[in-house]
Amino acid sequence: MIVAYIDGGARGNPGPAGFGVRIEHADGTLIEEFCEAVGIATNNVAEYRALIAALEWARRNGHHRLHVRSDSQLLVQQMRGVYKVKHPGLQPLNAKARALAAEIGRVTFEHVAREQNSRADRLANLAMDGETVVSRQSSVVSPQSSVVSPQSSVASLQAPVAGPQAPVAGPQASVAGQKSSSDGSVDPFTAVERAVRLFVYRHFVDTAGAPDLGAIAAGIQENERTVLSALRKLVAAHALVMAPASTNIWMAHPFSAVPSAYPVQTRGRTYWANCAWDAAGMMALLGGGETRTRCPDCARAITIEMRDDRLSGEGVVHVAVPPRRFWDNVAYT
Repeated sequence: MIVAYIDGGARGNPGPAGFGVRIEHADGTLIEEFCEAVGIATNNVAEYRALIAALEWARRNGHHRLHVRSDSQLLVQQMRGVYKVKHPGLQPLNAKARALAAEIGRVTFEHVAREQNSRADRLANLAMDGETVVSRQSSVVSPQSSVVSPQSSVASLQAPVAGPQAPVAGPQASVAGQKSSSDGSVDPFTAVERAVRLFVYRHFVDTAGAPDLGAIAAGIQENERTVLSALRKLVAAHALVMAPASTNIWMAHPFSAVPSAYPVQTRGRTYWANCAWDAAGMMALLGGGETRTRCPDCARAITIEMRDDRLSGEGVVHVAVPPRRFWDNVAYT
């Protein structure tokens, strides 16, 4: 196991921000340390950028066990699933961190006092001064003078997705218009939009993950520009959710594209639900299963099962937001 000390800060909050990361062996010997400026951001954004940088380092170097130490109680408790991620600017960062942690294997989190995190704090301050450190010897490599906006900082953390391509002729190159159903009502989706949505849900069921833009285009034999237009219409209709500043699918209720506090074990796979309510819906959809989570209030372990269409387990599902306001901030809801 390796240990990552992380810290982030901003002068002004928001203001010029940066983060520092120190990677050590379990005995405390240095492996590597680095820091980076992140432009104008808040303390919390900088803390998450530090975490993501540490997780990316561990994944890139083939480590499968990582212990993260941070003096940010907010970050630690959010990553443990004890605190909700309420701020929309932190939600995609938390989702990115959870996805990376799942790829690594075992990642644990510990809140430490600031004085125990002094080396990472020093690196973060160097970054806020405009310096970049990437070294096993703590030497400054090059100055960093560029400043980016908070929106750019968030967008850069999204997984790269191929941009829209020029239209490609195919068997379904023309978008079908809306059609009336047998009862006389108007179908809200075009044929392409319905095909996109169906492909997304089938992909979740078959793989427990979301397809990317290219996979959808290939699956329904359409060009990516048409698919992206259909996705945006589906998002506007609340049929799907895409991650902020991205074309990545984030949710197709009840499925979550990123690890959450509500894993559902069924069909020999681990699926991720967006909430306890969605976990129950997913088990009903997939023919049973089990979810093990923790009470967000007291952190007590909770297990909910569905067998033979019957739900069992202890706990209360508390819907904190009225249904009419679900979509004001669906990630928090």
